[in-house]
Amino acid sequence: MSLKKKPKGPNKRQIGNALLILAGLLLAAYLLMPRRKPPRVTYSAFIQQVENGQVLGVQIDEEKILYRLKGEEDKPGPLLTTTRINDPQLLQRLEDNKVLFQAAPPQSRWVAILLNWVIPPIILVLAFQFFMNRGSQGALSMGRNKAKVYVEGESDKITFADIAGVEEAKTELTEIVDFLKSPQRFTEIGARIPKGLLLVGPPGTGKTLLAKAVAGEAGVPFF
Repeated sequence: MSLKKKPKGPNKRQIGNALLILAGLLLAAYLLMPRRKPPRVTYSAFIQQVENGQVLGVQIDEEKILYRLKGEEDKPGPLLTTTRINDPQLLQRLEDNKVLFQAAPPQSRWVAILLNWVIPPIILVLAFQFFMNRGSQGALSMGRNKAKVYVEGESDKITFADIAGVEEAKTELTEIVDFLKSPQRFTEIGARIPKGLLLVGPPGTGKTLLAKAVAGEAGVPFF
């Protein structure tokens, strides 16, 4: 008897749980990951640095002022930030000290919220559902039937003649064989073909051998 081997696929529930845990860890890491922010200084310290010629460039938005100090040997220095204050003389002071300045590109608060808090969880959930819904031909082979098909040759076919000592069981199973051989005979008279049969007994009493004999007698594959 030859065995048609199929590659053993991973358990669908195990993969689903692993993906769910991974998605949760990635989301937690994203939310808890510290984001480096430039050191904040007072506005008065910023003005003093501007007047001392220490500021290289300034970017101004609605809430804060982001600026970079001059470094040594014409290299850019550290990046700092300060709270924006309504100072009508700020731009003139920057021009007098030859500081480059620009306005920050407009960015909606809702856009920032979507990019940082909404879109990443949605992507993780969609990825999780995508892998869970993959069929048996998917990359992870989820949902694959674990049944093994035993391909039997004519010389290896097992029949009731090969089994001794269970005459009552063989008699009961003969009706199942008739169903499998000629199901149309029974359906034409309104009979319903049984969907399954449970063989009960302790290990070693021949349950598997009887099932193989049923398949051999009916000429159908044994799973």
